[in-house]
Amino acid sequence: MSRVKDIFRLLATQVKGEDYKMQRLFEFTDFLEKEGIAPTFHKIETAGTEPEVIINGKKVLMFSSNNYLGLALHPKVIAKAKEALEKHGLGPGGSRFLCGNIDILDELDKETAELVGTEDAVTLPTGYMANVAVFKAIMDPIIGIFPYRKGEGVIFSDEFNHGSIVDGCRLSYAEKVIFRHNDLSDLEKKLKRSSLRRHKMIVTEGVFSPWGEFAPLPEILELAKKYNAVFMVDDAHGVGAVGKTGGGAVEHFGLRGQVDIVMGSFDKALGGMGGFLASGKKLAEHLRVAARPNILSSAVSGVLAGGLIEAIKICRSEEGIKLRSQLSANADYLRKNFNTLGFKIVGNGEVPVTPVFIGEESKSIRLADRLLEYGIYSPSFRWPAVPKGESRIRITPMATHKKEHLDALLRAFGKVKEEFKL
Repeated sequence: MSRVKDIFRLLATQVKGEDYKMQRLFEFTDFLEKEGIAPTFHKIETAGTEPEVIINGKKVLMFSSNNYLGLALHPKVIAKAKEALEKHGLGPGGSRFLCGNIDILDELDKETAELVGTEDAVTLPTGYMANVAVFKAIMDPIIGIFPYRKGEGVIFSDEFNHGSIVDGCRLSYAEKVIFRHNDLSDLEKKLKRSSLRRHKMIVTEGVFSPWGEFAPLPEILELAKKYNAVFMVDDAHGVGAVGKTGGGAVEHFGLRGQVDIVMGSFDKALGGMGGFLASGKKLAEHLRVAARPNILSSAVSGVLAGGLIEAIKICRSEEGIKLRSQLSANADYLRKNFNTLGFKIVGNGEVPVTPVFIGEESKSIRLADRLLEYGIYSPSFRWPAVPKGESRIRITPMATHKKEHLDALLRAFGKVKEEFKL
Protein backbone atom coordinates (compact mmCIF):
# COMPACT_ATOMS: atom_id res chain seq x y z
CA MET A 1 0.00 0.00 0.00
CA SER A 2 2.83 2.37 0.87
CA ARG A 3 4.44 1.72 -2.55
CA VAL A 4 1.19 2.69 -4.30
CA LYS A 5 1.07 5.94 -2.33
CA ASP A 6 4.70 6.63 -3.23
CA ILE A 7 3.99 6.07 -6.92
CA PHE A 8 1.00 8.46 -6.90
CA ARG A 9 3.03 11.03 -4.99
CA LEU A 10 5.83 10.76 -7.56
CA LEU A 11 3.40 11.09 -10.48
CA ALA A 12 1.75 14.10 -8.87
CA THR A 13 5.11 15.76 -8.33
CA GLN A 14 6.09 15.15 -11.95
CA VAL A 15 2.80 16.57 -13.22
CA LYS A 16 2.69 19.59 -10.95
CA GLY A 17 6.38 20.36 -10.81
CA GLU A 18 8.09 22.04 -7.92
CA ASP A 19 4.98 24.10 -7.02
CA TYR A 20 3.02 20.97 -6.10
CA LYS A 21 4.02 21.22 -2.44
CA MET A 22 2.40 24.69 -2.34
CA GLN A 23 -0.59 23.89 -4.56
CA ARG A 24 -3.17 23.61 -1.79
CA LEU A 25 -1.97 26.89 -0.33
CA PHE A 26 -2.42 28.64 -3.67
CA GLU A 27 -5.97 27.35 -4.17
CA PHE A 28 -7.39 30.27 -2.16
CA THR A 29 -5.73 33.00 -4.21
CA ASP A 30 -6.44 31.09 -7.43
CA PHE A 31 -10.12 30.94 -6.44
CA LEU A 32 -10.23 34.69 -5.76
CA GLU A 33 -8.68 35.40 -9.16
CA LYS A 34 -11.01 33.00 -10.94
CA GLU A 35 -14.10 34.50 -9.32
CA GLY A 36 -12.90 38.05 -9.99
CA ILE A 37 -12.98 38.99 -6.32
CA ALA A 38 -9.27 39.31 -5.51
CA PRO A 39 -8.55 42.55 -3.62
CA THR A 40 -6.65 45.42 -5.22
CA PHE A 41 -4.18 47.31 -3.06
CA HIS A 42 -4.16 50.87 -4.35
CA LYS A 43 -1.19 53.02 -3.39
CA ILE A 44 -2.28 56.10 -1.46
CA GLU A 45 0.39 58.76 -1.86
CA THR A 46 -0.81 61.20 0.81
CA ALA A 47 -2.32 60.80 4.29
CA GLY A 48 -5.10 58.25 3.82
CA THR A 49 -7.14 59.80 6.64
CA GLU A 50 -7.98 63.07 4.89
CA PRO A 51 -11.15 63.80 2.84
CA GLU A 52 -8.99 64.40 -0.25
CA VAL A 53 -6.12 62.01 -1.09
CA ILE A 54 -3.84 61.19 -4.01
CA ILE A 55 -4.11 57.66 -5.45
CA ASN A 56 -1.96 56.67 -8.41
CA GLY A 57 -1.21 60.35 -9.07
CA LYS A 58 -4.90 61.38 -9.11
CA LYS A 59 -6.81 63.39 -6.52
CA VAL A 60 -9.83 61.47 -5.21
CA LEU A 61 -12.23 61.74 -2.29
CA MET A 62 -11.66 59.32 0.59
CA PHE A 63 -14.77 57.56 1.91
CA SER A 64 -13.27 54.45 3.48
CA SER A 65 -11.11 55.90 6.26
CA ASN A 66 -12.19 55.19 9.85
CA ASN A 67 -10.80 58.57 10.96
CA TYR A 68 -14.34 59.56 11.99
CA LEU A 69 -13.50 62.77 13.87
CA GLY A 70 -10.58 63.84 11.69
CA LEU A 71 -8.12 63.66 14.59
CA ALA A 72 -5.30 61.86 12.75
CA LEU A 73 -3.83 65.16 11.53
CA HIS A 74 -5.29 67.48 14.16
CA PRO A 75 -2.60 70.13 14.90
CA LYS A 76 -2.75 69.56 18.67
CA VAL A 77 -2.45 65.79 18.24
CA ILE A 78 0.55 66.16 15.91
CA ALA A 79 2.22 68.63 18.30
CA LYS A 80 1.90 66.26 21.27
CA ALA A 81 3.13 63.32 19.19
CA LYS A 82 6.21 65.37 18.21
CA GLU A 83 6.91 66.17 21.86
CA ALA A 84 6.73 62.48 22.77
CA LEU A 85 8.90 61.57 19.78
CA GLU A 86 11.63 63.94 20.95
CA LYS A 87 11.55 62.45 24.45
CA HIS A 88 11.05 58.73 23.77
CA GLY A 89 12.28 58.21 20.20
CA LEU A 90 10.64 56.01 17.59
CA GLY A 91 9.95 52.80 19.51
CA PRO A 92 9.67 51.52 23.07
CA GLY A 93 12.46 48.95 22.64
CA GLY A 94 10.62 46.14 24.38
CA SER A 95 7.55 45.03 26.29
CA ARG A 96 6.29 46.78 29.39
CA PHE A 97 7.97 44.05 31.45
CA LEU A 98 11.31 45.13 30.04
CA CYS A 99 12.24 48.66 28.97
CA GLY A 100 8.90 49.51 27.36
CA ASN A 101 7.08 50.68 30.49
CA ILE A 102 7.71 54.35 29.77
CA ASP A 103 5.87 56.82 31.99
CA ILE A 104 3.63 58.17 29.23
CA LEU A 105 1.89 54.79 28.94
CA ASP A 106 0.51 55.07 32.47
CA GLU A 107 -1.12 58.32 31.39
CA LEU A 108 -2.50 56.67 28.25
CA ASP A 109 -3.97 53.82 30.33
CA LYS A 110 -5.60 56.34 32.67
CA GLU A 111 -7.04 58.55 29.92
CA THR A 112 -8.38 55.49 28.08
CA ALA A 113 -10.13 54.15 31.19
CA GLU A 114 -11.72 57.53 31.88
CA LEU A 115 -12.92 57.76 28.27
CA VAL A 116 -14.89 54.51 28.46
CA GLY A 117 -15.83 54.71 32.14
CA THR A 118 -13.77 51.92 33.71
CA GLU A 119 -11.27 51.81 36.57
CA ASP A 120 -8.27 50.83 34.46
CA ALA A 121 -7.14 49.88 30.97
CA VAL A 122 -4.42 47.81 29.33
CA THR A 123 -3.18 49.36 26.08
CA LEU A 124 -1.62 47.37 23.22
CA PRO A 125 0.00 48.22 19.86
CA THR A 126 -3.00 47.02 17.78
CA GLY A 127 -6.68 46.32 18.25
CA TYR A 128 -6.14 42.87 16.77
CA MET A 129 -3.69 42.11 19.58
CA ALA A 130 -6.25 43.16 22.18
CA ASN A 131 -8.78 40.63 20.88
CA VAL A 132 -6.16 37.93 20.49
CA ALA A 133 -5.02 38.58 24.07
CA VAL A 134 -8.24 38.62 26.03
CA PHE A 135 -9.99 35.26 25.60
CA LYS A 136 -7.14 32.98 26.57
CA ALA A 137 -6.28 35.23 29.50
CA ILE A 138 -9.87 35.18 30.78
CA MET A 139 -11.02 31.68 29.90
CA ASP A 140 -8.00 29.39 30.29
CA PRO A 141 -6.84 28.43 33.77
CA ILE A 142 -3.33 28.51 35.06
CA ILE A 143 -3.09 24.95 36.35
CA GLY A 144 -3.16 24.71 40.11
CA ILE A 145 -4.28 28.32 40.58
CA PHE A 146 -7.65 28.87 38.89
CA PRO A 147 -10.72 27.16 40.41
CA TYR A 148 -11.82 25.50 37.16
CA ARG A 149 -10.41 23.02 34.69
CA LYS A 150 -8.89 23.44 31.24
CA GLY A 151 -11.64 23.54 28.62
CA GLU A 152 -14.39 23.93 31.19
CA GLY A 153 -15.41 27.41 30.03
CA VAL A 154 -17.69 28.44 27.17
CA ILE A 155 -17.64 31.59 25.04
CA PHE A 156 -20.87 32.88 23.44
CA SER A 157 -20.06 34.97 20.38
CA ASP A 158 -22.31 36.84 17.92
CA GLU A 159 -22.15 35.24 14.46
CA PHE A 160 -21.09 38.53 12.86
CA ASN A 161 -18.31 39.36 15.31
CA HIS A 162 -15.06 40.64 13.81
CA GLY A 163 -12.45 38.17 12.59
CA SER A 164 -10.05 39.24 15.34
CA ILE A 165 -12.61 38.05 17.90
CA VAL A 166 -12.91 34.76 16.02
CA ASP A 167 -9.13 34.34 16.05
CA GLY A 168 -8.91 35.22 19.75
CA CYS A 169 -11.62 32.72 20.66
CA ARG A 170 -9.82 29.97 18.74
CA LEU A 171 -6.74 30.43 20.93
CA SER A 172 -8.74 29.53 24.02
CA TYR A 173 -9.51 25.96 25.12
CA ALA A 174 -13.05 27.07 25.98
CA GLU A 175 -16.01 25.75 24.00
CA LYS A 176 -17.24 28.22 21.39
CA VAL A 177 -20.98 28.77 20.93
CA ILE A 178 -22.16 31.07 18.15
CA PHE A 179 -25.52 32.83 18.55
CA ARG A 180 -27.52 34.42 15.74
CA HIS A 181 -26.74 38.06 15.12
CA ASN A 182 -28.35 40.32 17.76
CA ASP A 183 -30.82 37.50 18.52
CA LEU A 184 -31.52 37.64 22.26
CA SER A 185 -33.80 34.60 22.31
CA ASP A 186 -31.17 32.47 20.57
CA LEU A 187 -28.50 33.69 22.97
CA GLU A 188 -30.62 32.90 26.02
CA LYS A 189 -31.55 29.47 24.68
CA LYS A 190 -27.87 28.64 24.34
CA LEU A 191 -27.02 30.13 27.73
CA LYS A 192 -29.67 27.90 29.32
CA ARG A 193 -28.03 24.81 27.85
CA SER A 194 -24.81 25.79 29.61
CA SER A 195 -26.39 27.18 32.76
CA LEU A 196 -24.47 24.73 34.97
CA ARG A 197 -21.11 25.66 33.46
CA ARG A 198 -19.19 27.71 35.99
CA HIS A 199 -17.18 29.83 33.59
CA LYS A 200 -19.06 31.66 30.82
CA MET A 201 -18.31 34.67 28.67
CA ILE A 202 -20.45 36.64 26.20
CA VAL A 203 -18.80 38.79 23.53
CA THR A 204 -20.39 41.12 21.00
CA GLU A 205 -19.41 44.20 19.09
CA GLY A 206 -20.91 47.47 20.26
CA VAL A 207 -21.24 48.85 16.73
CA PHE A 208 -21.42 46.41 13.83
CA SER A 209 -19.99 48.64 11.12
CA PRO A 210 -20.79 46.44 8.06
CA TRP A 211 -24.42 46.34 9.25
CA GLY A 212 -24.63 49.95 10.37
CA GLU A 213 -26.19 49.14 13.74
CA PHE A 214 -25.72 48.83 17.48
CA ALA A 215 -25.86 45.58 19.40
CA PRO A 216 -28.68 45.47 22.02
CA LEU A 217 -26.21 45.95 24.86
CA PRO A 218 -28.66 46.55 27.74
CA GLU A 219 -30.53 43.32 27.02
CA ILE A 220 -27.33 41.31 26.59
CA LEU A 221 -26.04 42.73 29.87
CA GLU A 222 -29.18 41.49 31.65
CA LEU A 223 -28.62 38.01 30.22
CA ALA A 224 -24.99 38.10 31.34
CA LYS A 225 -26.11 38.94 34.87
CA LYS A 226 -28.85 36.31 34.82
CA TYR A 227 -26.49 33.52 33.75
CA ASN A 228 -23.43 34.78 35.61
CA ALA A 229 -21.32 35.34 32.51
CA VAL A 230 -18.41 37.70 31.92
CA PHE A 231 -19.61 40.35 29.42
CA MET A 232 -17.23 41.86 26.85
CA VAL A 233 -18.00 44.52 24.25
CA ASP A 234 -15.71 45.11 21.27
CA ASP A 235 -16.42 48.79 20.72
CA ALA A 236 -13.78 49.53 18.09
CA HIS A 237 -16.21 51.49 15.89
CA GLY A 238 -18.09 53.07 18.78
CA VAL A 239 -15.36 54.61 20.94
CA GLY A 240 -14.95 58.27 20.05
CA ALA A 241 -17.66 58.19 17.38
CA VAL A 242 -20.76 57.81 19.59
CA GLY A 243 -21.74 58.65 23.15
CA LYS A 244 -21.99 62.14 24.66
CA THR A 245 -18.29 62.30 25.54
CA GLY A 246 -17.14 59.75 22.97
CA GLY A 247 -17.35 56.82 25.39
CA GLY A 248 -18.80 54.62 22.66
CA ALA A 249 -21.80 52.31 22.53
CA VAL A 250 -21.51 51.54 26.24
CA GLU A 251 -21.94 55.24 27.05
CA HIS A 252 -24.66 55.60 24.39
CA PHE A 253 -26.76 53.05 26.28
CA GLY A 254 -25.96 54.49 29.72
CA LEU A 255 -23.95 51.42 30.79
CA ARG A 256 -20.66 53.03 31.85
CA GLY A 257 -19.00 50.94 34.54
CA GLN A 258 -21.39 47.99 34.08
CA VAL A 259 -19.67 46.04 31.30
CA ASP A 260 -16.87 43.72 32.49
CA ILE A 261 -14.51 44.34 29.57
CA VAL A 262 -14.58 47.09 26.95
CA MET A 263 -12.26 46.46 24.04
CA GLY A 264 -11.53 49.44 21.86
CA SER A 265 -9.38 50.70 19.02
CA PHE A 266 -7.20 53.79 18.78
CA ASP A 267 -7.04 53.74 14.98
CA LYS A 268 -10.59 54.80 14.21
CA ALA A 269 -12.26 57.83 15.79
CA LEU A 270 -9.12 58.61 17.82
CA GLY A 271 -7.04 58.79 14.65
CA GLY A 272 -3.99 56.79 15.76
CA MET A 273 -3.07 53.13 16.05
CA GLY A 274 -3.45 50.53 18.79
CA GLY A 275 -6.05 48.85 20.96
CA PHE A 276 -7.06 48.47 24.57
CA LEU A 277 -8.87 46.32 27.11
CA ALA A 278 -10.63 48.44 29.74
CA SER A 279 -12.05 46.91 32.92
CA GLY A 280 -12.07 46.97 36.69
CA LYS A 281 -8.76 47.38 38.49
CA LYS A 282 -8.30 43.75 39.53
CA LEU A 283 -9.19 42.38 36.11
CA ALA A 284 -6.79 44.79 34.41
CA GLU A 285 -4.01 43.64 36.75
CA HIS A 286 -4.78 40.05 35.74
CA LEU A 287 -4.71 40.92 32.02
CA ARG A 288 -1.34 42.63 32.36
CA VAL A 289 0.31 39.42 33.50
CA ALA A 290 -1.90 36.76 31.86
CA ALA A 291 -2.41 38.23 28.37
CA ARG A 292 0.48 36.86 26.35
CA PRO A 293 0.56 39.64 23.70
CA ASN A 294 1.08 42.13 26.52
CA ILE A 295 4.01 40.12 27.87
CA LEU A 296 5.59 38.97 24.61
CA SER A 297 5.28 42.05 22.38
CA SER A 298 6.65 45.57 22.44
CA ALA A 299 4.54 48.23 24.12
CA VAL A 300 2.75 51.12 22.44
CA SER A 301 5.37 53.61 21.25
CA GLY A 302 5.78 56.92 23.05
CA VAL A 303 5.08 58.92 19.91
CA LEU A 304 1.73 57.18 19.49
CA ALA A 305 0.88 57.52 23.17
CA GLY A 306 1.55 61.26 23.10
CA GLY A 307 -0.76 61.83 20.16
CA LEU A 308 -3.44 59.50 21.50
CA ILE A 309 -3.59 61.18 24.90
CA GLU A 310 -4.28 64.50 23.21
CA ALA A 311 -6.82 62.87 20.85
CA ILE A 312 -8.71 61.45 23.85
CA LYS A 313 -8.75 64.86 25.53
CA ILE A 314 -10.13 66.48 22.39
CA CYS A 315 -12.66 63.66 22.03
CA ARG A 316 -14.05 64.34 25.53
CA SER A 317 -14.05 68.15 25.14
CA GLU A 318 -16.58 70.57 23.65
CA GLU A 319 -14.64 70.34 20.41
CA GLY A 320 -15.18 66.58 20.40
CA ILE A 321 -18.91 67.05 20.94
CA LYS A 322 -19.03 69.41 17.95
CA LEU A 323 -17.05 66.98 15.80
CA ARG A 324 -19.45 64.13 16.64
CA SER A 325 -22.38 66.39 15.83
CA GLN A 326 -20.87 67.19 12.43
CA LEU A 327 -20.14 63.50 11.84
CA SER A 328 -23.75 62.64 12.61
CA ALA A 329 -25.02 65.43 10.35
CA ASN A 330 -22.85 64.20 7.47
CA ALA A 331 -24.09 60.64 7.92
CA ASP A 332 -27.74 61.78 8.07
CA TYR A 333 -27.29 63.83 4.91
CA LEU A 334 -25.85 60.87 3.03
CA ARG A 335 -28.53 58.42 4.18
CA LYS A 336 -31.34 60.80 3.25
CA ASN A 337 -29.96 61.38 -0.23
CA PHE A 338 -29.04 57.74 -0.84
CA ASN A 339 -32.65 56.85 -0.06
CA THR A 340 -33.81 59.53 -2.50
CA LEU A 341 -31.58 57.99 -5.16
CA GLY A 342 -33.18 54.60 -4.50
CA PHE A 343 -30.26 52.80 -2.87
CA LYS A 344 -30.73 50.30 -0.06
CA ILE A 345 -28.90 51.41 3.07
CA VAL A 346 -28.01 48.65 5.53
CA GLY A 347 -28.79 49.43 9.17
CA ASN A 348 -31.15 51.66 11.08
CA GLY A 349 -29.28 54.96 10.80
CA GLU A 350 -28.18 55.14 14.44
CA VAL A 351 -24.43 54.91 13.75
CA PRO A 352 -22.26 57.00 11.41
CA VAL A 353 -21.30 54.17 9.03
CA THR A 354 -23.43 54.09 5.88
CA PRO A 355 -23.26 50.69 4.11
CA VAL A 356 -24.83 50.78 0.63
CA PHE A 357 -26.09 47.30 -0.26
CA ILE A 358 -25.03 45.96 -3.67
CA GLY A 359 -25.29 42.16 -3.45
CA GLU A 360 -23.22 40.08 -5.86
CA GLU A 361 -19.47 40.33 -5.26
CA SER A 362 -18.20 40.90 -8.78
CA LYS A 363 -20.78 43.65 -9.36
CA SER A 364 -19.73 45.36 -6.14
CA ILE A 365 -16.07 45.25 -7.19
CA ARG A 366 -16.80 46.64 -10.67
CA LEU A 367 -18.94 49.36 -9.14
CA ALA A 368 -16.17 50.36 -6.69
CA ASP A 369 -13.68 50.47 -9.58
CA ARG A 370 -16.05 52.72 -11.51
CA LEU A 371 -16.47 55.00 -8.50
CA LEU A 372 -12.70 55.38 -8.36
CA GLU A 373 -12.74 56.51 -11.98
CA TYR A 374 -15.25 59.16 -10.89
CA GLY A 375 -12.91 60.27 -8.11
CA ILE A 376 -14.43 58.37 -5.17
CA TYR A 377 -12.40 55.88 -3.15
CA SER A 378 -14.58 53.40 -1.27
CA PRO A 379 -13.63 49.76 -1.96
CA SER A 380 -16.11 46.90 -2.08
CA PHE A 381 -16.81 45.35 1.32
CA ARG A 382 -17.50 41.71 0.53
CA TRP A 383 -17.19 38.03 1.41
CA PRO A 384 -15.61 36.77 3.60
CA ALA A 385 -16.06 39.99 5.65
CA VAL A 386 -19.82 39.69 5.06
CA PRO A 387 -21.96 36.71 3.94
CA LYS A 388 -21.59 35.66 0.30
CA GLY A 389 -23.96 37.54 -1.99
CA GLU A 390 -24.36 40.45 0.48
CA SER A 391 -21.52 42.72 -0.61
CA ARG A 392 -21.78 46.44 -0.01
CA ILE A 393 -19.94 49.71 -0.40
CA ARG A 394 -19.34 50.76 3.20
CA ILE A 395 -19.29 54.55 3.20
CA THR A 396 -17.54 55.98 6.26
CA PRO A 397 -18.16 59.71 6.52
CA MET A 398 -15.83 61.87 8.58
CA ALA A 399 -16.52 65.08 10.48
CA THR A 400 -14.00 66.75 8.15
CA HIS A 401 -15.99 65.98 4.99
CA LYS A 402 -17.54 69.14 3.56
CA LYS A 403 -20.88 69.35 1.79
CA GLU A 404 -19.17 69.52 -1.61
CA HIS A 405 -17.42 66.21 -0.81
CA LEU A 406 -20.71 64.55 0.09
CA ASP A 407 -22.45 65.93 -3.00
CA ALA A 408 -19.64 64.67 -5.24
CA LEU A 409 -20.05 61.21 -3.71
CA LEU A 410 -23.81 61.26 -4.32
CA ARG A 411 -23.37 62.40 -7.92
CA ALA A 412 -20.96 59.53 -8.56
CA PHE A 413 -23.43 57.03 -7.09
CA GLY A 414 -26.16 58.50 -9.27
CA LYS A 415 -24.02 57.80 -12.33
CA VAL A 416 -23.17 54.21 -11.39
CA LYS A 417 -26.83 53.54 -10.58
CA GLU A 418 -27.72 54.22 -14.20
CA GLU A 419 -24.70 52.37 -15.59
CA PHE A 420 -25.18 49.26 -13.46
CA LYS A 421 -28.97 49.36 -13.59
CA LEU A 422 -29.25 49.18 -9.81
